[in-house]
Amino acid sequence: MLVPARTSNLRFSRTEIEHLIVGTALVTAAGLSFVRQFFQNGPASSYLPLAIATIIFAMGFILHELSHKYVAQRYGLWAEFRVNTMGVLLTAISIVSPFIKFIAPGAVVISGFADRDRMGLTALAGPLVNVIITIALLAALPAISPASILYLPLVAGAAINAFLALFNLIPFSIFDGKKIYSWNRTFWAIMVVVSLVLTVYTLSLEASSGL
Repeated sequence: MLVPARTSNLRFSRTEIEHLIVGTALVTAAGLSFVRQFFQNGPASSYLPLAIATIIFAMGFILHELSHKYVAQRYGLWAEFRVNTMGVLLTAISIVSPFIKFIAPGAVVISGFADRDRMGLTALAGPLVNVIITIALLAALPAISPASILYLPLVAGAAINAFLALFNLIPFSIFDGKKIYSWNRTFWAIMVVVSLVLTVYTLSLEASSGL
């Protein structure tokens, strides 16, 4: 059983903070491009739900990346988020394109000794956080009227978090899924099934809500 090394709290460099701001802005804009309903009813009725959705989208991305960073640093590794040129370009295109939806402007870069178990657990943390956020938002829906100003942002937030989890589980290239698959195929398969079910369900909620 792996025991995380005892380290201090999350540590950030100025460069990392700048990259996180850029990444968060891009991911949030790409997420909002899924939700055109907020722009169809006029400014007075759309600003507040749009603001709520923006916060949920931003938190989904930030918590995903910080979970990678936290686990890696607990294992005594150097870990910082960095955007990359291709990821920024494709995410930016996703904001305006109805066909291309690539939401990954960068990733947490890790340095230091890390065996397959540590890399797998570090990679798992991100999609797991998005799954937890999705489930938490869905659990709150029964207590909220569909006519409430909170309903559509929560549905949209659940959908984008489910999609982020599923997207990052792709078992290729720089995606979390490749590291998780190499570490434990059972965990990878479970995460894919859960994320897929949540994505399909939340998209069906979006469709029925008119998003």
